[in-house]
Amino acid sequence: MVDSPETAEASDGETDAGPSGGGDAGGATSRAPHWRQLHLAGIVVLGLWLVGLVVFSTLIYRSFFLSEDFATYNQAWIGIAHGRLNPLDTIYQISFVKADFELIIWPLALVHFVFPQPVVLLYVQDLAAAGCGLVTYLWILEFLERQRLPRSPAILVASAVLVVTVVDPGIYQAVGFDVHMEPIATLFLLLAARDLWRGRIGRAWWWIAAVLLCGSFAAIMVVGLGISALLAGRSTRWPGIGLIAAGMAWTALISVLHADGGSDITNFAYLAGRASIPAGGVMLVVTGVLGHPGRALHNLYIRYPYMWLHIRAAGIVGLASAWGFGVPAVVMLVNGLDSHLNFSRSAFQNFAVLPFVLVGTVMVLVWLSEHVHRGQLVAVVVAVLVLGEAVTFGIEQSPQAIRQTLAEVQAGPAAALGTALAKTPANAEVVSTMGVMGRFSSREYCYFFERYRNLPVHGNTVVFVFSTSNLELISAAGMQLAITYVRENLHAQPLVDTAGVTAFLWHPPAGTSGVRIPTVPAVTP
Repeated sequence: MVDSPETAEASDGETDAGPSGGGDAGGATSRAPHWRQLHLAGIVVLGLWLVGLVVFSTLIYRSFFLSEDFATYNQAWIGIAHGRLNPLDTIYQISFVKADFELIIWPLALVHFVFPQPVVLLYVQDLAAAGCGLVTYLWILEFLERQRLPRSPAILVASAVLVVTVVDPGIYQAVGFDVHMEPIATLFLLLAARDLWRGRIGRAWWWIAAVLLCGSFAAIMVVGLGISALLAGRSTRWPGIGLIAAGMAWTALISVLHADGGSDITNFAYLAGRASIPAGGVMLVVTGVLGHPGRALHNLYIRYPYMWLHIRAAGIVGLASAWGFGVPAVVMLVNGLDSHLNFSRSAFQNFAVLPFVLVGTVMVLVWLSEHVHRGQLVAVVVAVLVLGEAVTFGIEQSPQAIRQTLAEVQAGPAAALGTALAKTPANAEVVSTMGVMGRFSSREYCYFFERYRNLPVHGNTVVFVFSTSNLELISAAGMQLAITYVRENLHAQPLVDTAGVTAFLWHPPAGTSGVRIPTVPAVTP
């Protein structure tokens, strides 16, 4: 595996170019002007990109294209800000902290006091995504500067990195689908990785602490970074071992506390030859893989085409670098072992793959140009192929991802949903179809009825929201059955009935503790 050249130099005592060398090669006073210009250009380009992501998220928010995952975080975020410090996630019927131990939502709740609108959660995710691009870009620039890459090649590489970052379709798929902690965790992880590479071990651990606050999957990512640090050289070997231990210990703690309820560990039950696994049963999965590795290998073989989609834009050669290998390998391995295909396909779940592979690709190409006969020619050819693959794939897929996202809920349904939300009392319990429930979850009780047939009733006001958009997993017949039941059996008051959106206001009779909506047939996949 190709090691980063600066690590090797540090091992030989040339600390000015190694991880312990800290800042910029040659010192700030001797820095060539083009390096400062490249830094400024990257900040400007990625700053404008952030503005575009914010506009994209604003359109998503206004279109009501926000489903169960946004609803989960929105409900917890607002609940904590209003003093419910141990909020119940009514969407999944579990204590929020027990879902994935995503403690980061508690400090994020402080943002509510400055900007109380739930759209801010999307903006935080945008900031994390753009921040990942910026940290990756600056890390690569610093690497190129330490390698004393001439001006023209440096400009070409920096430009290519910006293009690959901005056209990556995975970014738009991730920020276009609700809110998740993976982009935030990836930002902290990149900051930690860059500090490890620079020899700033102490500061790296502070970033790692922030990563662990992002939940159970973030702990797995820390293990991946530990593997990279372990492989990178002597100067990061012990920190790498510490990171692996920290990630595994945090995962074990979450398992012992049964705080991984949202991870659905049953998806890995097949690895242990079981139909289900209780919360906290991580060791059953581990021993199952060790005892019968064929099950794991078969599932990974089936998932390989989806893994390729996540790395094709950054160049698979990046996996040959220590820093480009650990995190992507662990992330794709865990997602590939999940029996649920969506975890291999979802861009948000594999968000950390592209930036680390991209860093690794640049390191590998520079190494080739310096250590292989006619390596410069080889590096140029590989770089052109990588960039061509990224551009042809990204330019084709990125606008498509944006168009599909914004087309999911058209202006008519969005206006109708906005009317329904405006007519929903602040203290009302809401029962909504899954695909549009996100903005209706800013309350203590919110459910999606296709999952829960017996719905609890906590107060004297319930609002039902039905959408027939293609986001839903309910057949048209099933949707009509539920609407008819609420209208005729519950005698609920109509609020909205237009553009495929139907909403009702219901005042349950005194003493009502629950309601059962008839079984709703699912859409056949």
